[in-house]
Amino acid sequence: MDKIKKGIHKLCHSVTLSLCHSPLSAVEGIMTTDTFSKIKNVKLKIKNSEITIWGCAKGSGMIEPNLATMLSFILTDAQITKDALSRALKIATELSFNCLTVDGDTSTNDTVFALANGVAKNKIISEGKNFQLFCAQLTAVCIELTKMLAHDGEGATKLITVNVMGAKNIYDAKKIAKTVANSPLVKTAIFGNDANWGRIVAAIGRSGVMVDSKKVDVSFGNLCVFKKGHPVSFSEEIAKKIILQKSVSININLNSGKEYATVYTCDFSDGYIKVNASYRS
Repeated sequence: MDKIKKGIHKLCHSVTLSLCHSPLSAVEGIMTTDTFSKIKNVKLKIKNSEITIWGCAKGSGMIEPNLATMLSFILTDAQITKDALSRALKIATELSFNCLTVDGDTSTNDTVFALANGVAKNKIISEGKNFQLFCAQLTAVCIELTKMLAHDGEGATKLITVNVMGAKNIYDAKKIAKTVANSPLVKTAIFGNDANWGRIVAAIGRSGVMVDSKKVDVSFGNLCVFKKGHPVSFSEEIAKKIILQKSVSININLNSGKEYATVYTCDFSDGYIKVNASYRS
């Protein structure tokens, strides 16, 4: 840490004034195999004060938070208590970055933090409606950054959103969504524009969650391909048009409860192999 602190001190004196005022430079500075910078900001009003929430992120491979090569920094000018900001970030992270996977691999580098300087001079946010409003907008920023990270997965050509509904609890819904999202067979099927419901159902079955297969529905977007535990006839042409899109939704309804979860991922292409096979440490 002594060497790192010394380096930071030197950098602070060597960085030009123009760079200090350029968020884009900071975002580009942390990119590794990313193909584009990831920035999102929103503005909200609390009474007569306008508040800005700005966020950036990086990461393309070795991503499934719980130690992954993903970094995200959130800045806001809101006046908010430390406890409220911590609670809001925890809620936002659970619904966004913790619902992200590119390849299921993790690393020793994983950070999300938020800073607030209070320049907006709004009434201090601690709880109640103002906290709920701030939390909702912070969550929106984090979800958009999460989608960008998934869309920019190494070699990815598509963003895949896995929605699991009708679960008995959130834990089951998220576990199934993560299993489907991390399935190489599902990811390659989407890359190949194949509405392969069998690979999705197989992933559901091996998720470790007790499921009544006779109640399960699977759809690609609004196109149902599997209903109440059985495949149904569908138009391959329509299915291909849906999966050819840059953003594909896999919707799974367990019809066994009221809870749901969403996980964001991407397809696996030959580009992923090229990036990681040619990488040298």
